[in-house]
Amino acid sequence: MYIYPATDRELDNILEIQDLCYHEIEPESPEVIASKIYSSPDTCFIAKDNQGIRGYLLSLPSSLGNPPQLHSNTQTTEPNPNCLYLHDLAIHPNARGMGVGKLLIQHFAKIALQKQFEHASLISIQNSVPFWEKYGFKVVSADSYLQKKLKTYGENATYMECFLPQHYQIN
Repeated sequence: MYIYPATDRELDNILEIQDLCYHEIEPESPEVIASKIYSSPDTCFIAKDNQGIRGYLLSLPSSLGNPPQLHSNTQTTEPNPNCLYLHDLAIHPNARGMGVGKLLIQHFAKIALQKQFEHASLISIQNSVPFWEKYGFKVVSADSYLQKKLKTYGENATYMECFLPQHYQIN
């Protein structure tokens, strides 16, 4: 299994995996996914082996407590980001249990630390809080501003943050 930068050439595969994985939210459009890849190409990746693309991870420089809304085009990144926001991690159902998610998360943390981001954030959906806690993310109480953004991710959306140096190191 190898990690590669995501490009628009993989967009159809990313959309297929997204469609297979998300059942509580409407999947994002090709334009929205492409905007994330274009706005931060060095923080969006795919996991691939000889069977093809097994999963992907899309992330963007952001600010703690200020994640993008779901379905928003993010053509520009924040001027003074202080964290790497993990927007989307999805694994093809036939690749689950193969360590693809762990590999992508470790690569994400490595890139974040190389870019001198000590913090990461994400929005947990589909009851995935326990999964993210295994990787050092902790639930953070949402203020009213953040609660409005969380609503775009569905009823059970939970904002989480991780202090990366506590859990990961650059190798």
